[in-house]
Amino acid sequence: MAISPKTTALQVTSVLNERFEKLLISTDEAIIDAGRKTEKQQLIESSEQNESRRLLLVVEELANKKKEVAANAEQAYLQGVEDEFHKHLIQDLKVEFQDTKMIMDKVLRFDPSLGKLLDVLYTEACSISRLVSCLETLPWLETSILKYVRQPKYHRKDSSGQLIDLKTIRSALSFVGIESLRTLVPALIAKHALPSKSEFTPDLMKHLWVYTIGTGNAAKAIANKFDVRPEFAFNIGLFGNIGRTVITNLYLRAFDNKLRQQISKARKKNDLNQATALSTLEPSSRYIVSLTKQYSAIINANIIKALNCRWLMIAIGFEDFLKIKELNIDHVKKLDLHPFANLLFTAQGYMHYRMLAANKLIDKPAATAYLRSFGIDSSHLTILSKVNLTGIELNISGIIEESEEK
Repeated sequence: MAISPKTTALQVTSVLNERFEKLLISTDEAIIDAGRKTEKQQLIESSEQNESRRLLLVVEELANKKKEVAANAEQAYLQGVEDEFHKHLIQDLKVEFQDTKMIMDKVLRFDPSLGKLLDVLYTEACSISRLVSCLETLPWLETSILKYVRQPKYHRKDSSGQLIDLKTIRSALSFVGIESLRTLVPALIAKHALPSKSEFTPDLMKHLWVYTIGTGNAAKAIANKFDVRPEFAFNIGLFGNIGRTVITNLYLRAFDNKLRQQISKARKKNDLNQATALSTLEPSSRYIVSLTKQYSAIINANIIKALNCRWLMIAIGFEDFLKIKELNIDHVKKLDLHPFANLLFTAQGYMHYRMLAANKLIDKPAATAYLRSFGIDSSHLTILSKVNLTGIELNISGIIEESEEK
């Protein structure tokens, strides 16, 4: 949807929020939403085949119009089948969305000890031994840490010139150091929580990571303006998208299962038209966006609560975030939310803007109104303009760097 000069500030925010949701899943969908043409569409229009269409005889054009009418009727039938299918699918998903234990175990592979690890990580009494103990029930995180430190850029040699091989998790943790682990570990946890790759959500994994790490870095940068500790802010920003992953993964899995059931049911009823129509269905980004808007925040809050952090007590921020019903700073101010929730709202809003701007999906007048709707003023922008949003600051083995955690 294009934004006209007469569009109100609230309408601008609504349109751009919808565009951002589409951008996360597919750049092409966001480009179309902005009233532009994708590269693929432009290539088709400039092709010889498209040129020949312009030269069709009048008779052929009339024949095509008749075919179009028939196609529209078929499309209407298919749309009805898709809507009915999703009505049943969503009922099943609503039940799964409430099963936090299943989500933790089967979707995220988050052992309850993850909360204890995060608590230990940020206490003054944190030690390598205590971290090793916490990681015993988190083999995927051990693997991620070892893989990270074994990158060529971290290769070191001993006094005899031999390459030092970091074989154990203890040696890897010692090599990174506790201070850098306080940045690296939550980043690796957030990366683990990204959705699975799927042809139906072509850009989601890549874009959601940019959104996630960017929100964490943005929240950390402006934490002082909300009287929030930087390490709390970083984790709040990083863990604010877990609900999106859950919804996407559960939707795609449930879609396949439900589709097989419905096709089988239609065939048993000898309804070949419905069976054929069902067999043409594919997962829909439209429904993923709709489900995300309705359920991601509550799923997120339930997951963070289930981690049961006793020191990194950020759950209250996600609980308060549930009260936000409009992405508008005036509405948010009236709610008198916990600073954690206010910080997450602003940091996510800034990343909405940055990602839309990076893809040329927002113009300057709309950007001004959009930033204002998230309570972002010049003081925020002064700070955030200097931040490397997609990197993580580490000091490993005496070398300070801003690593691009891709």
